Formats: sequence, structure tokens, C-alpha cells
Amino acid sequence: MSQSDDITLISAVDLAALIRDRHISCRAVTGAFLDKIEAHNPKINAICTLDADRALETADALDSQIAAGSAARRSLLGLPIVLKDLTPTAGIRTTRGSRLFKDWVPSEDAALVTRLKDQGAVVLGKTNTPEFGHKAVTDNAIFGPTNNPWRLDRIAGGSSGGSAAAVAAGLVPFAEGSDGAGSIRIPASLCGTVGFKPTFGRVPDVAQSFFSHTPYFHNGPIARSVADADLLYRAMLGPTAGGLFGLPFEPQNRSALRPLGDIRVGYSPDLGIFPVRADVAQACRNGAKVFEALGCQVIDASLTLPDDTEAAFMDLWRAKVAGLYGALDAGDLDLLEPVVQTLIEDGRGIDMVRFGTATKTRDRVWQIMTDMFAKIDILLCPTTCVTAFAQSDGPPSQIAGRPVNPLIGWFLTYPMNMTGHPVISVPCGVCDDGLPVGLQIAGRRLEDDLVLRLAADFEAAQPWDKIADL
Repeated sequence: MSQSDDITLISAVDLAALIRDRHISCRAVTGAFLDKIEAHNPKINAICTLDADRALETADALDSQIAAGSAARRSLLGLPIVLKDLTPTAGIRTTRGSRLFKDWVPSEDAALVTRLKDQGAVVLGKTNTPEFGHKAVTDNAIFGPTNNPWRLDRIAGGSSGGSAAAVAAGLVPFAEGSDGAGSIRIPASLCGTVGFKPTFGRVPDVAQSFFSHTPYFHNGPIARSVADADLLYRAMLGPTAGGLFGLPFEPQNRSALRPLGDIRVGYSPDLGIFPVRADVAQACRNGAKVFEALGCQVIDASLTLPDDTEAAFMDLWRAKVAGLYGALDAGDLDLLEPVVQTLIEDGRGIDMVRFGTATKTRDRVWQIMTDMFAKIDILLCPTTCVTAFAQSDGPPSQIAGRPVNPLIGWFLTYPMNMTGHPVISVPCGVCDDGLPVGLQIAGRRLEDDLVLRLAADFEAAQPWDKIADL
């Protein structure tokens, strides 16, 4: 490499090869990204806690192992990463975006973090998130808002907004995120990055408990390319001891290698219930045409989710938040943001009949998706109904002339958290306001490799400038 090369512009896959072949040191890579964080993070507030000294120590230790010939061929050797502030990380403050946990320093890593470190990743710090990841706008009472690198007055999305913004700005090659209603895919769409939510159970969840499936809570990668997301995803894979829902590790699915002409792709502009802004819909429709050009069989997906899908999801979400935090005393509850307090209070009022009704609707959503995937292999739809809106405006209450719930009515992601299907958001263009938008590519349960393969084919056919110009 020449001195003029910007290390931070190199893909994670290529960086891994350069480190492995001793063309560049782990310290040089870590130092380059730390310098970029110092220069640009104050503008976007993506990384809320930086652990630079320990990151450099880790990089030096890896370089020593490489020099001694004792470094195993770990897939993430020397690659910097940031972790969402919901994910417990030993020795690094992990606030969950809440004043209730503003001084919490975990003594142990989540199983996922242990796995990434074992593969040689260098943890640089934690990324900003709304309190408990409760909404799709990243701000909180401790660190404030995260700005979108493409336009600093706009939101980065959430709840993995800090992770997506850090990747979009080139502060890290990739990042970890979590997704309970779209929290990986929404910020990926708004920040022009790739965000992948695997099949539920593929990656060890942070909670390792029954709370992780009501609705399904997933961890996964956010990256600048599908190949980089795939690299990080494969380092996350597999069950853990004590995990309730971990799926057995499987080698790459050979069905992912089927000829494109044999793959049936369905496109839904709105999943039958979401209002989508016209320019967003057009960008995604153009994305669907790319699959046609690739040789896939593309049809209109006849899919209409139940009218009460949103209400059912909200009841499941309220019950989840109330179950986790409803027993707090009044003093601790007062530390929480008003919206979270309202979610808890509403959740306390949900009786078992109402909860059971929500579960029945969830069953119907699953059956509709199952019936659809009997006819097609892949489902395409927009990720978000709008592009990144201004921080000062707040979420929309109306889209395309129809009223929407400002909390969850402006993204098409949460139905896949009700069902646990694998789905990725890939950038599919810019809209009339010059901001990026994502296309969701969803597949049958367990067919993660087919989803990733189709996403990579799409990306190759429609390349994307993956780093925002700061």
C-alpha cells in the first residue's frame, strides 16, 4: 500500500486480506479509524463511548501474535468494530441509552461479543441508541441525537442509528446492530448502508431468554457492502450454551447457488397496508426491475397483511417493555423518557385476552407469509416509507395523504420481526431530496444464504457509493 491510500476506504474483506498477508498492521488499521473518528464523530455523534487505548492495546497484541506466527486464521483478525450501546460489553460503559444505566459497566461480554473478539475483531467502542431501543430515531437524554452523515440536520434512523451512521461515515468498516422492529434495517435504509437481520436463532441474542421472541429480537451486521455484512454475519453464527433458541450451525446453503432464472421474486410496493411516499416507491420499483434484468422471474406479490397488524405488534411491544421494566419503583421510572414511561403504563394494562388476540394476529401474519413463500422464493419491498426526515420535524404523522402512527407507521420492517424471516436492506438509490433509501430483500426461514446471494447480485448490478462525503 502507498502512504496516500486511505485505509478507511478499503472494504472489510480487503482489509482482512491485507492484515492476513502482513501488508498492513492491525495497529495501522485501528489508528486510521480512530483518527477518522476523532475528526468526524463530533459532527454526527454516532459513537457515544470510545475505548481507544484498549483498542490500540488489542491491535498491538494481535500484531505480536501475527509476528510470532501464532495468530490463527480468524475471520475478523485486526478489523475494527463498534457495538450498539444495548449490547453488554465487558469493561466498557453500556448505558442502553438510559439514565437508569448511565454508569453501568458490564463485567462480562454478551455471547455475541465474545464470539466477535474470538474471531479477532478490535472493539473501538459503543454506538448511540434511543432508550432501550424503543424507537426508530436515535437520541437519548445522555448523549443527544445522532445525525445522518448524508445530511447532518436529518435523523440517522434507529434504533441502531449510531451503528449505521458510523458505517456510512466510514468511521468503521462495519458495526453490530440489533433489530426488534426494524432497528438494523431502518437506519441502514436512511444512511445508505447494508443491514441484515438473519433468521431468528441464527445469531445468539443478547437477552438469551423468552423475551427475545415476543416479538423476535435479532442481532446482525451493518456494513458498507453485502460482502462485508456477510463476513461479519458468519463470525456471529451458531448457538451458544444456555441459549434457548439458537439454531445449529449449517454450512453455506447450496440452494443459494441456483441459477437466477430459477428464482421467483415477488415485489410488493406496500405489503398491502403501508402508505409509501411516491419517490421512495419509484426507487424501490426500479430496484425490482434490476432483478428482472438479472434474469429472475419477477411478479407482483399478492400480499395484504391483516388490518390490525400494527395494533397487534404494538401490544406485543408494550407487553415486552412493561415486562422488562414495569416493576421499577417510581423514582427509577421517573428517570425514563416520557414515551418509554407511556409504553410501560400501557403495557401494564394489557390483559391476557388482548395479548392472546395480538398473538392470533401474529399467527395470521406468519400464515400469509408462509403462503406467499410457497409461490415465490424472495420478497422485495421498501424498507422505509420515507427518507431521513429533519431532526427538528420529528416522525411523520401523515404519508401520501394517509395518517400514520409516528412511532412505527413510517417503515415496513416490523412484520418480519413478527415472523423471524431473514431480510436485508440494501441501498437502491436516492430520492427526490437527494437522500438514500433501502430495498428489503426477504426470504424463507433458514434461507439466509439465498437472501445474501440475491443482495450481492443486486449490489453488483447497481453499485452504490457507500461512504457519505463529510
